[in-house]
Amino acid sequence: MKSYINKSIMILVFISVFACEKRLDEEVFSELAPATLFTSEKGLSSVLNASYAYAHRPGLQDSWAAYHLASMTTGEVWGQGGSIENLWISEIDFTWDANHDHIISQWTMYFNSIRDANIVLDNLDNESFSDEFKQLTEAEAHFLRGWDYSELYNLFGPVPLFKTSTDDPLLLRASESEVQEFIEQELLLAISSLPVQAPALGRASKGAAMAVLCKYYLNTRQWENAANMAEDIIDLGLYELLPDYGQVFSIANEGNNELIWVLPKDGTSPTASQAIDALVFPPDYPRPFPNNTVFAARTYLYDDFVNSFGETDQRKNYIITEYVSTNTGEVVPGLGNDQSFPYKIEFDPGAVGATAGNDIPAIRYADILLSRAEALNEISGPTQEAIDLINEVRNRAGIDDLTLGGYTKETLREAILQERAWELFFEGKRREDMIRQNVFISDAISRGKNAQDYHKLFPIPQVELDANPSLEQNTGY
Repeated sequence: MKSYINKSIMILVFISVFACEKRLDEEVFSELAPATLFTSEKGLSSVLNASYAYAHRPGLQDSWAAYHLASMTTGEVWGQGGSIENLWISEIDFTWDANHDHIISQWTMYFNSIRDANIVLDNLDNESFSDEFKQLTEAEAHFLRGWDYSELYNLFGPVPLFKTSTDDPLLLRASESEVQEFIEQELLLAISSLPVQAPALGRASKGAAMAVLCKYYLNTRQWENAANMAEDIIDLGLYELLPDYGQVFSIANEGNNELIWVLPKDGTSPTASQAIDALVFPPDYPRPFPNNTVFAARTYLYDDFVNSFGETDQRKNYIITEYVSTNTGEVVPGLGNDQSFPYKIEFDPGAVGATAGNDIPAIRYADILLSRAEALNEISGPTQEAIDLINEVRNRAGIDDLTLGGYTKETLREAILQERAWELFFEGKRREDMIRQNVFISDAISRGKNAQDYHKLFPIPQVELDANPSLEQNTGY
């Protein structure tokens, strides 16, 4: 943290403001006098938007790094080509280290968001601010810290807890219990005050905070809490499964009722864009719009996964199993060569080259339904309610219902993990799912990887260890 906090706060806020999403209606820093930046609602809102911008995974690498760390490490996908190949190889082969660019980017991004949220909370006690502004802004800042720390904990385990903008930058890592309690506390505070409807796309709502907390409970195996929070989300009556699976991810349907927490992109600049498709498809792929470009790298699905879908499963329609090369005019088979492409994120007709404006779904309603089913099964084994929740997701996919008879807790656990693989493929969920169900390492070993138990966490970036001698590296690195 020292390497970032020692920089001028004013310069950091300046950079942060220009990284904000347009749909957050951010204020341009040049319109605000430095002397009033923290003493006006307008100024403090710009800092809050800066925190959001980092939490939304700004920039091209920040957006795709989360996907690759969660998918390349699990055998969900593999990739080759381009300058990114070496990073992918280390993720696929479990040879990553503390200097890995994707790992560094995640640490930096979330701590930058935390820093700006802390600045907001430290400057809210101002008599000139309206009560409505203070209540909403405080709730959003707590949400952002809860989201940021839950993501950091997922990746790195316990980390330093910076709770104010004046904390010593050379903090020790907090204990496991301290980090867990803080994440829960932040999200509960947010839930108590956030509006049911988000003020704008990409900003926090009560449901978004509940969803982040539900997934945190699930990933920490707090089954009762996870089941109850999922039920509370369902009871809100705000969210639904869309009839058409593909419409969940459609650019024309962004902000739909299945998306609970979204990381918005508008494609207007590299910091407000993502370039995931540019790292999926090869240069000779027939892109639908002339403004779309791709890199030399390609991302592939394995044949075993593609072939695991049922014959009528609509979700496999978002996998490209062959294409006609624009270079040769010949059909290039993907299926049969472990080279099918995931295509949930459609090509953006308004993209500027590789930079696209597709929003990134972070948590959607289907995930919550499956999360409650999983938690219920872990609590008491197979129940009709758990089966019904799974079948809601399967019905939308166009495949047969599961029936209660014949399942044990163990076999239903496996069925839910498989259902999550089908429903949530290439959405950055597979790593946490496999770790939670204790198959992340064993599955990697079965694929011939030298995976060890310590690989369940990533290493603290070396640049952070160099800047803060108080930090201790994760065991094994």
